[in-house]
Amino acid sequence: MFYLRIFLVTLWAFFSCTLWLLRSLFSWRDPNLFSPSVNFLAWGGLKILGYKTSLKGKDYLDTRPAVLVVNHQSALDTLLLGNIWPRKVVPIGRKEIANVPIIGWWFVGCGATLINRSHPQEAKKTLDKQIKLLRSDFAIGMTPEGTRNKLGKGLLPFKKGAFHLAIQAQVPIVPIVIAPLGNVGNWKNKTLRKATIPIETLAPVSTLGLTEADVDKLIQQVRMLMEQKLHQLENQIIYDK
Repeated sequence: MFYLRIFLVTLWAFFSCTLWLLRSLFSWRDPNLFSPSVNFLAWGGLKILGYKTSLKGKDYLDTRPAVLVVNHQSALDTLLLGNIWPRKVVPIGRKEIANVPIIGWWFVGCGATLINRSHPQEAKKTLDKQIKLLRSDFAIGMTPEGTRNKLGKGLLPFKKGAFHLAIQAQVPIVPIVIAPLGNVGNWKNKTLRKATIPIETLAPVSTLGLTEADVDKLIQQVRMLMEQKLHQLENQIIYDK
């Protein structure tokens, strides 16, 4: 059953991304396309896997402009976040995503941005370009851990890009926390437990008046808030009987 569900959700992902890739050809890299496309992807994917989401802090999710930061655990994040992803929010992902046929092309075609983290100067230039999007009343979504936390609990060290961007644009940081998924989906143990996964959007953290000298302090503040919430959400997962 595990492999069947993985196979079906993979088929769905390629179908959904192909559909929206074709749509993007009429307005290539239009950032308004990302939200409806990932909502559609999540709608089918979660049904196949038997997952639901519960969201707290919905009003905070609509903060514009802003930099949204979320913990990153597995490929399931795309479906879980996609289910609650609001309008006018565009993610930034690793450059390697472009190498994934169909899915990577969809990601780019529907307005998402790719960043090359192995070249700091190039990455900084990419982030600097996002200020124009923020000034158009969009929000930018980023994973400050920079890579998947395969432990399924806790947080990896945060990278500074999202916080530099928020300070430079003088827009708030909006933390989003997905409950720990270690007991929900485990590739090693071949388990996918049907469940309702809690997600919580925390109150925006202001960057007004902050400078580059405040980046480390801002990271520490946001990380502490997210760690506390992550621990609380672990006990709020509702498993299907």
